[in-house]
Amino acid sequence: MAVVLVLLATIANATALVLQRKAAQDSARARGVSAGTLRDMVQRPAWLVGTAIFAVAVALQATALSIGSIALVQPVLVMELPFTLLLGWLVLGGALRRREWIAVAIMSIGLVVLLVTLQPSGGDALGAGTLVWILGTIVTLGLLGLTSSIAKRSRPVGRAAWYGIAAGIGSGFVAVIVKAMSEALIRDGGVGVLTTWQSYLLIPVAPAAFLTLQHALRAGRLLASQPGLILGNPLLSSIWGIGLLGEEINGGAALLGGLAGAVLMVVGVFLLSRSPLLAAQEGGPRDTSGAARNGTGTRRRPL
Repeated sequence: MAVVLVLLATIANATALVLQRKAAQDSARARGVSAGTLRDMVQRPAWLVGTAIFAVAVALQATALSIGSIALVQPVLVMELPFTLLLGWLVLGGALRRREWIAVAIMSIGLVVLLVTLQPSGGDALGAGTLVWILGTIVTLGLLGLTSSIAKRSRPVGRAAWYGIAAGIGSGFVAVIVKAMSEALIRDGGVGVLTTWQSYLLIPVAPAAFLTLQHALRAGRLLASQPGLILGNPLLSSIWGIGLLGEEINGGAALLGGLAGAVLMVVGVFLLSRSPLLAAQEGGPRDTSGAARNGTGTRRRPL
């Protein structure tokens, strides 16, 4: 059930991302990249609808985290990328080719291998201890600040890539906090959530993560930001879950299977993130097998 819920959350996340990306494109075309672009973007209907759908995705993910471990739930979020391409085809144009389908298959196989071999389970987010939470929070927020700072000082492609990593870190940490809140809710109801100090981390962290995501959307092309955005979340949250919150995974030979699954997932993500379809959906040049060529065999330049 946890996997089903998080799959629904990935579909909702992909829908929100496509709609917000459309708003960013419309804003950039209307105003150009300027200080007012973000303000203009958030006033557009596509962005508002995308934000509402994003809230639904958060609720689905929170429910999944309440019944499953972080290391089980968060890796499934990598499937957001193929869903983004599929939905982007409907909203932004383009079409999936054999290359994209092969990458989706690689990602899917990798995810299944990872989860079946490691079988993440257990853990106690509230039993980890205050010191573990404080040190983990300091390191995580330090990484978020560092990657955001590097992004601000980088060239366009590097800026998008680093903002993507920062957004992945932020969303992964939000998932960790939500996991603690869900455990408090199960144990003591609403009073437990209000009396659990980790709940109040969400007040500064959630807006920071959301704002970082918006910067990633408008900093450059998704081809640069998508790998960090997609992989940073499950990596950060799984490190928290297994390394700090006591979640258990199979050892021995199962670790090799988990590593193989993780490698397949990373390969699939990078293949999809560099898909010509993703470039086309962002208004970049299309690279299709049926592209027109001139008499010398080279591609015609667009007028």
